[in-house]
Amino acid sequence: MRGADTFTESLFTMRHLDDFVPADHPLRVIRVMVNKALANMDELFARMYAADIKGGRPSIAPEKLLRAMLIQVLYSVRSERQLMEQTQYNLLFRWFIGLAMDDAVWVPTVFSKNRERLIEHDAVIEFFNQIVRKHAVIPC
Repeated sequence: MRGADTFTESLFTMRHLDDFVPADHPLRVIRVMVNKALANMDELFARMYAADIKGGRPSIAPEKLLRAMLIQVLYSVRSERQLMEQTQYNLLFRWFIGLAMDDAVWVPTVFSKNRERLIEHDAVIEFFNQIVRKHAVIPC
């Protein structure tokens, strides 16, 4: 018997993004390494951003920004505009970056401006240095 071509969307879901990522997916290991490196960069991030007292809009969290940039490199996403588009619908990207299913994805120009701040403060270099320091294989 032929099945019906119907679509009924649930109003709520009781699953986490983590449930959609296979247990043996290579990004799971990479995410653990990345999060350890980012935890060691807290002081650098604090120096990069103005105190909350000054007001203004909050920027993109540098941790999420660096994870998104890493996704762009790992998956050969050719532009920030395309990265934002793919992050809108790709649950794997959302999970790795740290965005919930219903979080808004950034506007590409805002992403670019925040990325420039990371580059200006050598945060990208420090990020990769942290990963190398923590996970370098030393030959015996």
